[in-house]
Amino acid sequence: MKLKLITIGTLLGYSLTFSQQIPFKLRFQQKVKGDMTVIANNIVNRVDYNNSANDSYYNHTISANLNDEFDMAYVDIDQDESTFSSSSAELIFDNSSSKKVIYAGLYWAATYRYNSSNSTKKNKYVAEDTNREAINLIKLKLPDEQEYIDIVGQTIFDGISQNEDKDIAPYAVYADITEYVKKINGGADGVYTVANIRATQGKIRGGVAGGWTIFFVYEDTNSNEKTIVSQDGFARVSNNETNIIFDGFVAPASGNIKAKIAGAALEGDNNITGDQLLFSANTNKGFTALTNSIRKENNFFNSCITIDDHYFVNRFPDSKNTLGYDSFIYTIPNDNNALIGNGSTQSVLKLKSEGDNYFMFFSAFALELNPSNEKNTATIATENSVINKENGQKQLLKFSPLNNDLLVDDIKTASVINRINKNTTLGNDVLEIQTLTSSSQSSGYYILANIFKTEQKTQEFIYYLKTKEIKGDFFINPLNNYYYVFIKKASNQQEAIDLYNSKLNNSYKERIQILLINNKDKSQIDEKAVIREVVKKDIPIQPETKVAEIKTEKKEKTTQNLKKAINPVDFHVAEIPNESKGYYMVVNIYESNENSNNFIDALKEKGFQPKILLNTLNNYKYVYLKKVATEEEAKSLLDSKFNNKYKSKLWVLSVNNK
Repeated sequence: MKLKLITIGTLLGYSLTFSQQIPFKLRFQQKVKGDMTVIANNIVNRVDYNNSANDSYYNHTISANLNDEFDMAYVDIDQDESTFSSSSAELIFDNSSSKKVIYAGLYWAATYRYNSSNSTKKNKYVAEDTNREAINLIKLKLPDEQEYIDIVGQTIFDGISQNEDKDIAPYAVYADITEYVKKINGGADGVYTVANIRATQGKIRGGVAGGWTIFFVYEDTNSNEKTIVSQDGFARVSNNETNIIFDGFVAPASGNIKAKIAGAALEGDNNITGDQLLFSANTNKGFTALTNSIRKENNFFNSCITIDDHYFVNRFPDSKNTLGYDSFIYTIPNDNNALIGNGSTQSVLKLKSEGDNYFMFFSAFALELNPSNEKNTATIATENSVINKENGQKQLLKFSPLNNDLLVDDIKTASVINRINKNTTLGNDVLEIQTLTSSSQSSGYYILANIFKTEQKTQEFIYYLKTKEIKGDFFINPLNNYYYVFIKKASNQQEAIDLYNSKLNNSYKERIQILLINNKDKSQIDEKAVIREVVKKDIPIQPETKVAEIKTEKKEKTTQNLKKAINPVDFHVAEIPNESKGYYMVVNIYESNENSNNFIDALKEKGFQPKILLNTLNNYKYVYLKKVATEEEAKSLLDSKFNNKYKSKLWVLSVNNK
């Protein structure tokens, strides 16, 4: 017998065809001169002989395995001992000064029967750790913050007691983080890291999946007014249909209607078809299956995170295949008002499946209230081309998201198959320009030479470049904390292309890449060179290494506390012969007496008493403001910035402190 449950409110309705579900309820509804967006990431990933869980899984083709065919483990990117799982994503705003977040809802979901399980043979699974911890307690790190805040969520659904889903026990949790986001200095855009989300490790029947989504609603002085509504619940879709109804609005009586939806779901498999997301409005008869270049008509929920027909790449790891976690923003294709007509008062999302089994727990709808009368047309991508001055041949320009193919790391983490699935093979007539949007890095064209995971390796490589009379510099990607070494910052696109084709005028024979940072329209940029206020990164600091990499058998309590309290980038160690031990508060490094003397004079004019420490291993001069005897004193000065008297970059050099 088919069961039907209907819940109707003044703003939305919801119909179900399966009894063990949680009806979707209104979470946010407001008219906003602005818009909505999401950021998201998965929290579990495959592990195999080639890859750890932190290594992105790029295979989003029919050859990809499903999550129940992999051993699954926590992604944990933050090198923080207080977390067991963590992943990040960056909120990017164009013209961020015009935008103000008025609502932020954090959702997380996973399959979590118990802590860990594995398979002994086909379709036989054995629990290894039968404990199950609280699902509503996680951690959140906001942009530009070093410490996590604890988040206590509201459980939407927990399948541990449901017979239908007892093998995988899916759950979904919500937390309102609006007040935290509103307090972020300088705006809400930046990198968000979510940690300590629980999921089963190993293998379970049906597969391990998990992830998180933050839904933002923001005001924008440059945007049209919209009605924005969000809801959450828990819909189990398997050989059945579920409708999510949005009402309580009136579409404009004239003009081209523009609308978009957002959503998040668990356990949509990449290679199991039959699942659909259909859309209808009460001014048009029938339902239309939604589709684009990534989400297919008969496989909409296919394990990926997308913004319209693009993968959302500003996250770490940036897996194309998220192995059972879906999150998306999707613009309704409404040319000639074919799906939403003038005067519509209701829209319906129909969740349907004739094969795949998935769980949807969040949805949102935004409708523009004062549309233009211009005809809706799809954006047509144009291909730029240039002439290679080295051989006179035409080159097409291919813009693609930043990859880590230059990453220098243990060979076992560099899966050849994974890289092939990530990148399209390019011929000699195609020049690839990689792109990155970062709120912390200066815009422009960079010629990348290498990527490293540690500063020590970075400095060693920069020193090697200097022996070749090539000046290197680096920046840190806040999404993954990798060090990107570049050997030139070009003033515009053509200069970058010429440098790439000529191998820096035949001065560098190794592999290089062009990286375009913070360019919104792929046009040329003319930016001033990056100015580093503190450390001249072309200067080697070979004996130094990050505190997080120091391994000692005896871990003293004060040292451990300092590691947790100080960003590793701000704390370095060195062994310098014949130098007294201590902790130096360093503000700059120089190789020239003239430059260091000028900097010292400037500091003295500001009331400081700077001194120079000579590193006899590399003959460079470290300008420091004070030397202290203990780590605690160093930590205090670093935190207070000398009682807020020194506003620029400052870091600690621990000398001869074994």
